[in-house]
Amino acid sequence: MPTSRRRIQMEVFGRLADRESLAPWWPLTAAGLAAFVVSLWNFTREVATFGLELGPVLAAAMGMSLAASVLYVGVRLERSDLDERERWVVVTAGLGGGFVFTASQALTFAIRAVEGRSVSEPLLPVLVVGGLGTLVGVLVGRNYVAAERGRRTAERSRDAMAFTNSLLRHDVRNALQVVAAHIERLADHDDDEVVESARSIRSQTDSIETLLTEVESLSSVLTGELETEPVDLVDVLASVSEGVADSFEAATVDTDLPDGLVVEGAEVLYPVFDNLVKNAVKHTPSDDVRIDVTARAGDDVGVTRVADDGPGIPEDDRERVFESGVSSDSGGHGLYVAQTIVETLDGDIYAEESELGGAAFVVELPLADEQEDGSDDPFGG
Repeated sequence: MPTSRRRIQMEVFGRLADRESLAPWWPLTAAGLAAFVVSLWNFTREVATFGLELGPVLAAAMGMSLAASVLYVGVRLERSDLDERERWVVVTAGLGGGFVFTASQALTFAIRAVEGRSVSEPLLPVLVVGGLGTLVGVLVGRNYVAAERGRRTAERSRDAMAFTNSLLRHDVRNALQVVAAHIERLADHDDDEVVESARSIRSQTDSIETLLTEVESLSSVLTGELETEPVDLVDVLASVSEGVADSFEAATVDTDLPDGLVVEGAEVLYPVFDNLVKNAVKHTPSDDVRIDVTARAGDDVGVTRVADDGPGIPEDDRERVFESGVSSDSGGHGLYVAQTIVETLDGDIYAEESELGGAAFVVELPLADEQEDGSDDPFGG
């Protein structure tokens, strides 16, 4: 028997000496166990003094339940998926919370003593407040660890997106340029079927190019690489309108633009307006599409309006079209990308009814400098 007891003692002390056994769950477990023992001792003392009455029973139940909760947290911490550093963060926060709460309670006792007022039975308040402080500290530590994990995950995602953005800019675009070169050769072929196939391939590569531009734009926003700079919105809108008019013979794009309208923007503004104008063409079933692109300076913002004579958007769907996967363009992400970019630039974008009978998209962006506003309504309506 002595030999067996000695072997057990050696095993226990060996485990305590082991680093993983000591770190990092045991402080909370020890604190909870100690508080439980003290609560039990206090209960027996009060029973001996006052008898088995409701007051001592409730006091013991409160003290021991909090102690058991701390003990349980320590045991659960050992079995959690947190790594050692994260466990120590939770333990430190828990013990720190218990210390702060207990110290605050002790300070109130000290103040009462200075005032000459007696404090009876201080042990129970200290046990209760200390237990609550420990549990609150554990909760704060656990939330901090979760926030840190989220931050690290976001950083990894941002790095991965930055790499993807770089890949799109170079490798994929280079491959598309090679494909485009071969398409140009096929376009001069004598076989009409080959020429038609070349046109179809060209259409698909243009769609891929547009999608790449949108992905790059969104990636620059999400990775924090987007840098704002003064941009003349008139140049952007004129270029977009001219490009769409050249690409779509059925589209009539009318512009009403001022001599200049400088806003706080970035290079990503081009795909925003390019997407809006092309949507007007793609979503209008008639062979003759009319699109009005207008821009004016409003109160502290430059306001652009892209209106068409298409089928329009029902009022109940005008906010929903900006959700990812809802709109039909570019796999359902074009308007979502546009909204993300505009809002990142501290602007606003929304849909409304067009005076042409279709839909109108309004984009508001902060002016880069003071520009006079000739009307309260930027479109004179």
